[in-house]
Amino acid sequence: MKTPTSIRTTAAAAALGLTVTALLTACGGPAAQSTAKPQADTAAAGGATGRGARTTYPAQVPNCGRTVRVERAPQRIVSFFPSNTELLLELGLEGRIAGRTWTDQSPPKPAYADASARVKVLAPGEISREALLSARPDFILADGEYQFDGKKLPTIAELAKLGVSVYIDSAFCPDTTGTATLDATTTDLASLGALLDVSAPAAEAIADVGKRLAAVDTALKGRPATSAAMVQIVDKQLYALAGGLYSDIVRRAGGIDVLGEDVPKGSNFAPLSVEALAKRNPDVLVYHYTGDADRSASERWLKEHLGATKAVRTHRLVAVPAADFSELRAVDGTLALAKALHPDAF
Repeated sequence: MKTPTSIRTTAAAAALGLTVTALLTACGGPAAQSTAKPQADTAAAGGATGRGARTTYPAQVPNCGRTVRVERAPQRIVSFFPSNTELLLELGLEGRIAGRTWTDQSPPKPAYADASARVKVLAPGEISREALLSARPDFILADGEYQFDGKKLPTIAELAKLGVSVYIDSAFCPDTTGTATLDATTTDLASLGALLDVSAPAAEAIADVGKRLAAVDTALKGRPATSAAMVQIVDKQLYALAGGLYSDIVRRAGGIDVLGEDVPKGSNFAPLSVEALAKRNPDVLVYHYTGDADRSASERWLKEHLGATKAVRTHRLVAVPAADFSELRAVDGTLALAKALHPDAF
């Protein structure tokens, strides 16, 4: 999901003609969101779903309609997106991350900046087959399936034959991108906790996610929703980011997503005309960016083309890094958006 980021889907890449696509969402493919709890392999006794439990290997979990299985605790993990890297760091896995890619999509959160800097950058954007295999990964945490096409990178099945397991962000699985919710974050924490033998820190992170989102709910209780639109500008083309995780974040942040009808069912992004957005006339306009230059250019573009909208006239443009709407960053993004939509509630 990538040059401009949030659009992360194979369809997005095709639509944009980019070498990769991780852009709108979220940076990701549709999110097959499984609610099944991680299980140790039936051949093994025990599991790793409880607080403090240790994984018994082999272990496996459901993910994107597949079963991800590991024979032992992975020791060389490659992360395919900034939010994935930060999730791994939160779980205490810095020493087991062999490298990271798509680092050009968003700068690291301050809390993870030092640790992120110690993780090798395998590619600032899309990684080549040679660079990936040279890193000798035994596990890949990726933002979508679109990259594993058998051409630029091996397929997930081909990687499995090489002893490399691939886990996809649940919010961007191919079959449920249009219906994913913030529950994807806790699904992934539980699953990765089991697979990677870090269930205790995963349980702590899940509890923290619950507390933070509950605090948002409490702060916004009884308040009328604020109309909002989430967009991204790629090569001077406006895209709507709506449906699935995007719309759920807007809802949890106390907003009404006015672009829900502008995105095809089952997707979470689509090209959007300036006229269509102006007609929706949201109170707040949220736009994704990948870096300082992209942020400045996007803000100028929006002011130039949508100056008559309520959001621009009242100076309610909200800039968010493209990686802020996946994994643990999705929780940060929800809180930041809630403060932007309802500043007097916090």
